[in-house]
Amino acid sequence: MILGQSSGIFRNSGRYFTIFSFIAAIIAFSTGNVRGQDELTIFERWKEFDNVSNALYHEIANEAYRHLDKRERKLADIQTSGQYRDYVRTIKSSLDAAFGPMPEKTPLNARVTGTFEHEDILVEKIIYESRPGFWVTGSVFKLKNSTGRLPAILYLCGHTQNGYKSETYQHVILNLALKGFLVFAIDPVGQGERFQYVNETDGSSIIGGPTKEHSYAGLQYLLLGRTMAMVRLWDCIRAVDYMTGRPDADPGRIGAHGRSGGGTMSSYLGAMDSRIAAAAPECYITGFRRLLQSIGPQDGEQNLLAQISGGLDHGDFLIAREDRPTLVVTTTRDFFSIQGARETVGSINSHKIFQPEMNLSMVEDDAPHQSTRKNREKVYEFFIKTFDVQARAVDVKVPFIDEKTLQVTQTGQTETSGSKTIHEFIREDAAWIIGNLEKSRKNNHGFKERIIDSARHLSGYNTPGRISEPVFCGRITREGYGIEKYIVSEEGKIPLPVLFFVPEGNKSGNVILYINPDGKGSDASPGGEIEALVNRGHCVLAPDLPGYGELSADIQGGDSVFGGVSYNLLFGAQLIGRSITGIQAEYIVRACRFLENREDVILGNITGIAKGIAGPALLHAAVMDNTITSVALIQSPVSWVPVIEERYYDYSIGSTIVPSALTSYDLIDLLCVLAPRKLLVYKPAGGDDGPLKAGDVSSVNSALDEFYAGKKTQYTFVGNEDRRSFGDVLSSWLSF
Repeated sequence: MILGQSSGIFRNSGRYFTIFSFIAAIIAFSTGNVRGQDELTIFERWKEFDNVSNALYHEIANEAYRHLDKRERKLADIQTSGQYRDYVRTIKSSLDAAFGPMPEKTPLNARVTGTFEHEDILVEKIIYESRPGFWVTGSVFKLKNSTGRLPAILYLCGHTQNGYKSETYQHVILNLALKGFLVFAIDPVGQGERFQYVNETDGSSIIGGPTKEHSYAGLQYLLLGRTMAMVRLWDCIRAVDYMTGRPDADPGRIGAHGRSGGGTMSSYLGAMDSRIAAAAPECYITGFRRLLQSIGPQDGEQNLLAQISGGLDHGDFLIAREDRPTLVVTTTRDFFSIQGARETVGSINSHKIFQPEMNLSMVEDDAPHQSTRKNREKVYEFFIKTFDVQARAVDVKVPFIDEKTLQVTQTGQTETSGSKTIHEFIREDAAWIIGNLEKSRKNNHGFKERIIDSARHLSGYNTPGRISEPVFCGRITREGYGIEKYIVSEEGKIPLPVLFFVPEGNKSGNVILYINPDGKGSDASPGGEIEALVNRGHCVLAPDLPGYGELSADIQGGDSVFGGVSYNLLFGAQLIGRSITGIQAEYIVRACRFLENREDVILGNITGIAKGIAGPALLHAAVMDNTITSVALIQSPVSWVPVIEERYYDYSIGSTIVPSALTSYDLIDLLCVLAPRKLLVYKPAGGDDGPLKAGDVSSVNSALDEFYAGKKTQYTFVGNEDRRSFGDVLSSWLSF
């Protein structure tokens, strides 16, 4: 299924190769081709590898567990109050870095768009600007006859299409207002009246709902070293600014509460804003170990930059609150593991150093991921006691307010009522970052070393170790050549299924590394592209990388899957300070290690060919390992800047991104670092589902001209207007 197919915004041009096919067998165009590819599978009869579809996820999770073990040892070593204070300072600094840079505070320009009474409650409909022109919609609820400064609760809803107007969330909001609290409820970005990708025909989200809106824009922000969590948190911080400025709200008695996605945000806000005197996150707090063991990483707002590798876990949102009252609200059948919640809260409260400092409690009820009467009443009791309110903590039934009555904007959506969109801010934030990147290319001093170091660090590339003896799994004889099947592995790493094509009487020893994200067998049929290369006398090494072919990932259950591309998996790599592209680059180099013990090849003379979105992984591998002496990119992205520029970018190309990359390097820079190695760029891909646009082509050519100065014959750039076939161009390129 293609994202946005019904809207016509995303079209499958047939030119691109999705990062993960996510299917057990490669789809073929003929029965003969199916048989041909079936005989090229390797793991089919190996029970040792019958769970390879989850191998990439488990590698990410296992690395996360090692980081979490280190954090737990660090906590266990805390024996004095001074060490505890040092730890709190450290995690607060780490949280600042993990959220990414915050915007500057600008005028809120808050305005009331309407008021009405409901039962004994006065409701004000509010718009404020968390950034200039970026509207946040919300409503204030309070008893109509209330006087003086009231204890105030910022209510943060979960992932519903209609935001805080959902009857589930209204029930809590209205109950709190009836008990004497001023309650300010806001729509999260991507929800309620704040869809960022509005289908103006029917008012729906083109992208497909809250978690997808968060993840789709969040991926673009990741390129800039920012997060969707930052966007959401900033809206909340500015909401607190608004509340403290109201004459009817007590700035010393402000609380935060929300469930699910609202539990996430009340955890964030409670940790990051000291004005939150009391916080009650519901149905979110667990622990990363249990999260990864169960449902895995969730949508874009729930993942910070290198959060786990930076030494952070869910418990640190609670520890950062120090002695400010906190109630963790849970249910025993929540998909956020109750075991994780018990362990997180229990470990903090049992620690002999934390215990005197913390004001932390927990309530649980036997229920799924939902609000229960018991939990609601515990929340009311918590805020009533903390803020010394004269009220009874009894949950009462209140008539709901219809959504039309609560509508804040003129059209029902901020985008169509005059607000700027999140993509406009992404482009604004990107402008100076990309500008600085372009300036850095003019500083040739140490350029190569700087780019390689940045790419290694940010992509999370790890240099492979010594591989085990490859496991030979059979040979297929075809006219003029043979196909050898191997399993290439390194202890503790994903086993790679590899095909090695050897021409009869091989004499040249030249090797072509051939990577197709549709799988190693996709171009291996008789008469196919690989056979043409073998018939020219080349040995061809065709591996499946993690996420491709037989190592395609199992994405069932993810809340941010776009047309077969799992952003949840990308966010998992982000949590450990790595990227799927960096991991794949490591496995490309590991595949090349397979050649070290062969006498029929020439080491240090490998030509790498990558199709589609395998290009960025090959680029990273070639930059890290000089045994790849020439590189051909076929319809691949050669810059991530177009992903930022396009409001509706191609999710498969977006899936190649490296978090924070554009703060230090772009794919263009990796192309430049390859100089003077031989390079072919054939019909590069743009940020949408079309070709690279003229301006971006000019940028790529300009950079390559500078770095290949005097050796321009070493690189070949074939634009999309060129009518020559890939086969003809490749044949010519390989000949010189």
